[in-house]
This record gives sequence, C-alpha cells and structure tokens, in this order.
Amino acid sequence: MTGALTLSLIDRDGRVVWRAQRGNRIVKSGRRLVAELFAGGQSGAKPARVTHIGVGTGGAPATDDDVGLGEPRGDRKPISDVTFTDIEERDGQNTVKRTRVALTAVFDYEDANGRAPLQEAGIFTAVNEGVMYNRVVFEPVTKTKAFKLTLLWDVVF
Repeated sequence: MTGALTLSLIDRDGRVVWRAQRGNRIVKSGRRLVAELFAGGQSGAKPARVTHIGVGTGGAPATDDDVGLGEPRGDRKPISDVTFTDIEERDGQNTVKRTRVALTAVFDYEDANGRAPLQEAGIFTAVNEGVMYNRVVFEPVTKTKAFKLTLLWDVVF
C-alpha cells in the first residue's frame, strides 16, 4: 500500500493559489485496520472504514507509532468523494495490476483557520477518536477565510 496527498488552496474566485503533493506514511494502526478489514477484528467487533480527514499544525515527522495528529485544528471533515480506479504499474519486468482509491475532503472558507500554519493531515475512521490510517507532514501553509483547502488522497493497493 502506498499513498500520496495533493493539497490545493483555492481563493474565492476559484483560482488555485498553492498546490503541493506529498507521499504519506501509512502508520501501524492503519496497517492493522486494513488487516482487520481483511480478516475480521480479533474482538469480534467489525472494523470501521475511513470516513474523515483531519488537518493540524504539528510538524514532527510522521512515525509508525503515530495514532493521531500532533496538533489538530478544527473539526475533521467527512470524505466527500470516493473514486476507485484500476491501474497498472511496472515492477521491474512485470506489470502489476492495482487498485487506486481517491478520497476527497474540503475545508471550506470558515474551517481550520488560524495564525499557525497547517502542516499535517491524516485519514480517520470517525469524526472524533477512531483509528488514524495515515499521516503526512507537508510544507506549512496558512489557511484563512479567504481560501478553502481541498485534500485529494490517493491510496494504491
């Protein structure tokens, strides 16, 4: 599994004023989540799917043991769009067929604003608490009510 996040800061006229793309770290709790979705939870409880994306101001590098954002800001946003695409990748001499899932969330003009720049994001199984699937740290960007922030996350299986 691999993932990459594309962030776009869009002004009120619809212009993209900043865009960045970063690879992410699928953390241990996220790998466990996929394993439980595949084979069932050990406690008999059904594992939850990912439903929300959160942002924050924490800039510490992502680690396997992260279970949440370093400094979350505002409410997590629901994943508003999910798209599945079959793709082919070269693995040396072989072609490997994979599935890409694209997840989108939008932090609107009034969401996640503040003086400290945003520089981290993660995918979660709930609006509060829940399991964090992955975390990415990106170059700092200041989010104000003059902009909305769109996050497009591609995960390849």
